[in-house]
Amino acid sequence: MKKKFLLVAAVIISSQLYAQRDSTKQLDDVVFTANKYPQKQSSTGKVLTVIDRAQLENNTGRTIAQVLNEQAGLIINGSQNPLGSNQTIYLRGAGSANTLILVDGVPANDASGISGEFDLNQFSIDQVERIEILKGAQSVLYGSDAVAGVINIITKKQTGNRKVTLNASAAGGTYGTFKGTAGVSGKLNAFSYNLRYTRLQSKGFSAAQDVDANKNFDKDGYEHDVLGMNLTAQAAKNWKLNFFSQLGEYRTDLDDASFTDDKNSRAENKNLQAGISSLYNFNKGSFTVNLNLNNIKRILKDEKNIPADPNDFDPFNGLYKGRSVFAETFTNLNLTDHVGLLAGADLRNQNADIETTYGKLGDDSLHATQVSGYASFFLKSLAGFNAELGGRITNHSKFGAAFTYSFNPSYIINKEVKLFANIASGFRAPTLYNLASEYGNIELEPERSTSLEAGVQYINLKNTINLRVVYFNRIIKDVIIFRSLFVAPYGKYYNADKQKGNGFEVEATIRPADRWNITANYAFVDGSVETKSGATGKDTSIYNLFRRPKNALNVTVGFQPCKKFFVSAGTRWVDKRDDLYFNPNTFASERKELKAYYNLDLYASYQPVKAVKIFADLRNVTNQLYFDQFGYNNRRFNVMAGVVVMFE
Repeated sequence: MKKKFLLVAAVIISSQLYAQRDSTKQLDDVVFTANKYPQKQSSTGKVLTVIDRAQLENNTGRTIAQVLNEQAGLIINGSQNPLGSNQTIYLRGAGSANTLILVDGVPANDASGISGEFDLNQFSIDQVERIEILKGAQSVLYGSDAVAGVINIITKKQTGNRKVTLNASAAGGTYGTFKGTAGVSGKLNAFSYNLRYTRLQSKGFSAAQDVDANKNFDKDGYEHDVLGMNLTAQAAKNWKLNFFSQLGEYRTDLDDASFTDDKNSRAENKNLQAGISSLYNFNKGSFTVNLNLNNIKRILKDEKNIPADPNDFDPFNGLYKGRSVFAETFTNLNLTDHVGLLAGADLRNQNADIETTYGKLGDDSLHATQVSGYASFFLKSLAGFNAELGGRITNHSKFGAAFTYSFNPSYIINKEVKLFANIASGFRAPTLYNLASEYGNIELEPERSTSLEAGVQYINLKNTINLRVVYFNRIIKDVIIFRSLFVAPYGKYYNADKQKGNGFEVEATIRPADRWNITANYAFVDGSVETKSGATGKDTSIYNLFRRPKNALNVTVGFQPCKKFFVSAGTRWVDKRDDLYFNPNTFASERKELKAYYNLDLYASYQPVKAVKIFADLRNVTNQLYFDQFGYNNRRFNVMAGVVVMFE
C-alpha cells in the first residue's frame, strides 16, 4: 500500500512558553472521580488510573480511543480502524453499554442509540486536560451504566494568570491525514476563559477488507470539527461558576459490511454539550450544582449501489435525534477530622426522535426520566485505615426503583503498601430503543450487577515505583438480549441471561533514573454467559467475550537524554480472540478466530529553542497485518508529525 507522509509546520503566537515534557510522571496525582471531591490518589481504595496532560501531549497525533486502548483492562474496538469507525468500549470484558462516559464529571449519553453509549469520536485529544479511569461498579456515585466503571474526560481550563494566550498547531501524516488546532485563553480579574478549535481530516483507507485485492474498494474519508469553550467566574471568595460547551460535527464514509465495500454510504454526526456548574466552598466542606444539556443528531445516507449488490439493503436513510438533560446537586461535609459525608440527588431526562426508511418513532414514546438520591460516608486516615460505605436509590419512569450499594475499605501500611477491596452493585437502565422501538419491551427490568475487587498497591517513599495488582469478579443479571421471532416485528428485547466476568490486572510505573520512565500493564479477562437451552431448558454456559482478548500486554519506555529531547518506544501484544461473523450467503453467524498480534510504536520530540517543539509519532513500525474485527482493515505502518512554535 502506498504511504504518504505530510509534515506541516505552524507558527504560534503565544504569551506562554512551551514546556518540554519531563520524562517523569507524578505517581500520586490529585483526583476527583473516585469520591467526587479532590484527594490524593493514594488515599482512595478504588482502582483509578490517571492519564495526565503530559501523557496526552505525547500522544497528540493519536485519538482518545487509541490512548485508552493501551490502558490495563481496556479494549477500544475500532480504535485502529479508519477514523470515524464505531468505537466500542470493553472495560474488563464488560459489554460496551456497561461503561459510563463522563465529561467533567457529568454523564454523557446518546439517547437515540440502541445501547445508549456516547461516541468517543466526538472528542479531540487536544481539548482534554486529563482522563481519569475509575474501574468497578460505580452506580452509587454515577448512576445507570456505571457497571464496569467510568471514564471521566476532563476538558481544558485556564490555569495561569496571563490576560491573553494564543496558540495553534498543525500536523499531518499517512492516509492523507491533517490536524490543526487553534485556541485562546486567559484571565481578566475574576474571570478566566479557554476557547479552542480542532480540525481533523483524513482521506483514509477502506474499512472493509478486500481479500482479493482487485475489487477497487474506495477509501473511507473523515472530516471532524470541534469547538470547545470553558468560562469561569470567581463570583465571590468561596463561590466559583463555570460554563462549558462543546460543539462537534464529523462526517465519515462507511462500508456495507465485512469484506463488502460501499461507495456512497455516509454518516454525519453532530453533538452539542453545554452545561453550567456552581461550586461553593465553606469551612466544613463544599456544595455543588451541575446542569447539563446533551443534544445529538446522526444522519445516515446510503443510496443504491450501481451495479446493485444482491446483499445490499440500499437505499437506506436514517435521522436520529437524542436529547439528554442532567441536573445534580451534592454536598461534601467534613463531619470530623476522620469522618466525611457525600450526599446528593440528580435528575436525568431523555428524549429521542428516530426516522428511517422503514418508519418513524417520536419522543411521545421515546422518553424516560430517572430521579435519584445517594449518600456515602467516608472514614479518612484513621491509623492508616480508610473506608467508604454508600447507597443510591433510583426511581425510573418505566421500571420503577433500583437500589445500589458500595463498600470500599483500604489500609495503608508504612506509608508504602495499600491493601484494598471494593464490594459494590450497579445497574444499567434499558435504553429508549430497548423500551419503545418497534422491537421494544415496556416490561424490561434494568440489568443488575454485583462486583468484587481486591488488590494491593505499592508506592515507595521516593515516589519512583508504583505497582498495583487487582483481582476482579463481576456478575450481571437480567441481561437485555434481542430474541428473533417468526412473526412481525420478527424480534423483541427481553431480560434473560446472566453474564459473568473475572480476571486480574497488573500495572507498574517505574523511574529507574532521573531521565527514564517505564510503564507497563497486563490484563487477563475471562467470562461467559449463562442462558437457558431451548432444547433442554437447562442453563448453558458459553464463552462470549467476542473481540476481547483473554490476555493483553502494554509496555512503554521513555528516555529524556537532555531537556530538549524526548524519545519513547512502546509495544502492545494482544492475544487471539473470537469474533462472530454474519455470513450473508448462509444467513448464519459463524465463530471466527482473530490471530494474536503485536504493535511497535516510536515517538520523539525535540525542542531546539524554548519556543519550538517538533514531534513525530510512528505507529505499527513493523507493518503488522492484523485485525480487531473479522473482515475489517486495521492501520498498517503510519506516521503523524508536526511542529509547534510559541513565543512569550
